[in-house]
Amino acid sequence: MGTEPTRTALPAQLSTVLFDVGNTLHHLDHAFIAAAITRHAHRVDAHAVAIAEHTAKAAVDAQFRARAAGQDGSRRLSYFGTILEALAVSPEAIEAIIAELQAEDVRASLWRVMHPHTPGVLDTLRRRGFTLGVVSNADGRVPAALQARGIADHFTIVVDSHLVGVEKPDARIFEIALEACGSPAAAAIYVGDIYEIDVRGARNAGLTPVLLDPLGCYRQPDCARITSLTDLLDLLPDRAA
Repeated sequence: MGTEPTRTALPAQLSTVLFDVGNTLHHLDHAFIAAAITRHAHRVDAHAVAIAEHTAKAAVDAQFRARAAGQDGSRRLSYFGTILEALAVSPEAIEAIIAELQAEDVRASLWRVMHPHTPGVLDTLRRRGFTLGVVSNADGRVPAALQARGIADHFTIVVDSHLVGVEKPDARIFEIALEACGSPAAAAIYVGDIYEIDVRGARNAGLTPVLLDPLGCYRQPDCARITSLTDLLDLLPDRAA
């Protein structure tokens, strides 16, 4: 199930684009998770895992709405567990699969798949005159992960919540990035994939949110919505034009 990009008003004097990392620049390794489920329970494919992941996003949204979210690190296990439950994995197999996923995530973050178009989108936005930055709820490994995938040089600032001690949706994590970019909040957008963390967090700091929603799982969101980072190239023309 897909949807067309939703175009709503963006700042007239837009100069700065900030990005989430997990499921925005780097994506969950659905193939690895599918293989783990197949080994321990029943056969599933990567596409089924991708669809099930949106159930986990909905659970995160619900936790934040209830103000019971906890810290990002503690959410990771329940995120995996929700995916497995959505795929009808038996309770007996869930523990073993989560243990395998957690171990692999510690070894090499499972948010490690980068879409082929991502570097080109970032390069084009920079050439169009935009300052780019990253604001991520993470575990301290984001700067190295961006470097390993060859896109770190596109960003003026990379803010990893573990390293600065504050997480989205707290406005302070966005303010760190804005200060480094020399940008007022009114001239910046934030691109992320979870409404209660990314959209509300951006608004808390005065930025304009853009929701990345590839499968159209959010019904009529009250913000700009894109289905792919490539949609940004239509939304954000050359600043010199």
